[in-house]
Amino acid sequence: MRSSRFGVLAAAGAVGLVLVTSSVQSIATASPFGSLDAGSSSGSTEIPTVSDGGFTSKTPYTPGQRIADYQAPPTGYIPVYTESVARHGSRALSSLKYDDLSLQLWEIAEAENALTPVGKEFGPALRDLMAANKKLGYGNLSGLGVAEHRQLGARVTERLPQLFDAIAAQQGTITLTSSGVDRAVDSAENFAQGLTGAFPAVAGDVAPMTTDADLLYFHDSDANADYKDYEESDPRLKAVDDQIADLPRTREVSRHMMLRLYSEDFVNRLSAGEFSLVDRGKGSSTIDNEVDAAYMLYNTYIITPGMAEEGKWNFERFIDSDDAQWLAYTNDAEDFYAKGPGFTGEDVTYRMATVLRDEFVRGLQEHTGDAAIPGADFRFAHAETIIPFAALLKLPGSTVSQAEGDLYTYANNPWRGANVSPMAANVQWDVYAGPDGERLVRMLYNERETAFAAPCAPVSAGSFFYTPDELARCLPEISPAA
Repeated sequence: MRSSRFGVLAAAGAVGLVLVTSSVQSIATASPFGSLDAGSSSGSTEIPTVSDGGFTSKTPYTPGQRIADYQAPPTGYIPVYTESVARHGSRALSSLKYDDLSLQLWEIAEAENALTPVGKEFGPALRDLMAANKKLGYGNLSGLGVAEHRQLGARVTERLPQLFDAIAAQQGTITLTSSGVDRAVDSAENFAQGLTGAFPAVAGDVAPMTTDADLLYFHDSDANADYKDYEESDPRLKAVDDQIADLPRTREVSRHMMLRLYSEDFVNRLSAGEFSLVDRGKGSSTIDNEVDAAYMLYNTYIITPGMAEEGKWNFERFIDSDDAQWLAYTNDAEDFYAKGPGFTGEDVTYRMATVLRDEFVRGLQEHTGDAAIPGADFRFAHAETIIPFAALLKLPGSTVSQAEGDLYTYANNPWRGANVSPMAANVQWDVYAGPDGERLVRMLYNERETAFAAPCAPVSAGSFFYTPDELARCLPEISPAA
C-alpha cells in the first residue's frame, strides 16, 4: 500500500519553513475551496461549513431518509427480495499509530515545559482515549458501531415487513457474507441480531455467515494487480500528492495546530526536523515535522465521534474547526484519487468493483422468476469497497472525475467522504413482484431512495423503480471500460 500523502508532505517540507505567498493570485491557486479573489468569476469564495466537524469517512452513520417518506411501489407490487452491501460500523482506531505518535510528541513537550494551557489538557485526554481503544481492541467496532448495524438490521424489517413475513412462511434464506475482517464480521453479526430481534419469525432462516474476500475486499485481491500498481507507482497519483504537498495552506494549518498545544520555540524545532519519532505499533508511521504531527492529531481527532459511547472526548478543543476542515480536504483528496472517481479517462480505482455489481445483478436475476423463493442477501465490507462501488454506479456525489492537471477541490467537485462512505454506509436493492410475474427494482443509498445513473430509465418520470431488463441493459453503460 502506498504511503500516506502526509509522508510526502513531510519529505517535501523537511526544511521546516512556513511557505508564504505574496500575491492574491498565488493564494487563490492554492486553495481547494476555490478562488479567494473577490473579483474572480469562478470557484467559491466561502470555505465550506464545518458543521460535520471535518470527520470525512469517519463520520458516524445517519439514515438518509425516513421510511415513511419512501415512494410507494405501484399498486399490486409486493417485496420479494432485498440485497445490500454495507461498510462496517464506527470503530476504534485501526492500530496503535496516530495516537501513540501524538503522545510521544506530547511527552517530550511536557518534559521540556513547552505545553500551552490547552496542551496541558491534551495528554491526559489522549491517554484516556488510548485506554478506550485498547479496551475495545484496535480496529474493533465501538458501541456506536454495534448500534449502527443493529439499527440498520431492524430498519430493513420495518421497511419490508411483507418480505420477511414471506421468508418466514416459505422458508426463504437470509444470507450474511463478510470480507472476513473482524469488524466486518462483527457488523454482520450485529446486523443479524438487530434484524431477528425486530422480526423473530425469521431467526431460523438466517444461514451461517460466509466469507468472500475477493468480492468484498477486492482492492487487496491478486486479481487487481493493476490497482496495486496504480497505488504504489502511478506518476499521476504522485503528481497530485506533490501538488497538495506544495499548498502553502497545508503547512500553515499544521503550524497553527501545533501552536495550539505547544510553545512557539518547540514548534519551530519540530518544523526544523529536530524530532524523529516512530510509532510503537507496526512501526510504519513517523513524525519528522509539524505536518506529520498535525496529521497524527487530526486522524486521532476524527475517530472520536464514533467512540461517543466510550467517553466524552471533546477533542474539538485541540483542533480549530477551520484547520480540521483543511485536513479533511486533504483526506478526501487522497480517497478521491485512490479509491473514487479519480482521473478522467481512468477507471482503475473503481473497475475492480464490477465483481460486486455483477453479484448484485446475479441476486436480482435469481429472484425475477415466478418460482423464486423470497430471500435476502446482506454483505459487509469496508470503505475500500463502498467508495469504488459508488464510483462505478455513479451514485450521487461520485459522478465527477478530474482531468489531469485540474486538482480535485471542494469548489469543483461534489465528492465528500462523509457523504459517500460514512461509517455503516450502504447500498440496498429491493425487488418487488407484481401482476403477471413482473418485477421492479428500487435502490437505496445510505437509506435514501436513489435513481440509477444515466442511461438507466425508470418505469415513469420521477419514479425510483426500474425493470430488471432495463438494469441489465443500462448498468454496464453507466461506467463503460475506459
